[in-house]
Amino acid sequence: MFFSNFIYIIKRVLSSPAVIGIVIVALLYLSLVFYILNYKKKKSKPVQKEEKKIEQTEEETKDSDEETSEK
Repeated sequence: MFFSNFIYIIKRVLSSPAVIGIVIVALLYLSLVFYILNYKKKKSKPVQKEEKKIEQTEEETKDSDEETSEK
């Protein structure tokens, strides 16, 4: 008889709206936490490399302009 009362109480507790709501909120929270932990930003290094190439090209152009003006 004790086991059947235990099962009845567990069934009532697990099917209560408060417990179901708390479980749903906890799952959503954990999902958000794991999403944030695994989020990887896109690196903007290629843009920086392109900017460096442009700067180098501009410097080379200035150097070549200075050389041609000296001649």
